[in-house]
Amino acid sequence: MSLTDHFANKRTFLAWVRTGIALMGFGFVISKFEIFVHILVHNYSSYGIGTSLLAGEMMIIIGMVTIVYGLYEFLAGEKDIENNRVNSRKTESIVFSAIIIGMAIVLLLFIV
Repeated sequence: MSLTDHFANKRTFLAWVRTGIALMGFGFVISKFEIFVHILVHNYSSYGIGTSLLAGEMMIIIGMVTIVYGLYEFLAGEKDIENNRVNSRKTESIVFSAIIIGMAIVLLLFIV
């Protein structure tokens, strides 16, 4: 395969990383927003763990899982390019989707 295949694989990996960073950043904002509101409204010393903090942490974990899966896809793609073959990896995609959907359902339960 050509050099452009390696570049395309790298761009796809970077897209996974950007998505993971965005999810982690959003989780950080969610977590810190609750702390900020709590400081404004209540005494900081009586701060406890609330649902926004847990939801933010869950978003950070989802972001990390996304980056790890992106790294797996990148390495597997590089191996396929070097061996001049194509594998769809349907099972891995289904498992990754199930994990993210499961975590999203848990996150939804925090909100409700």
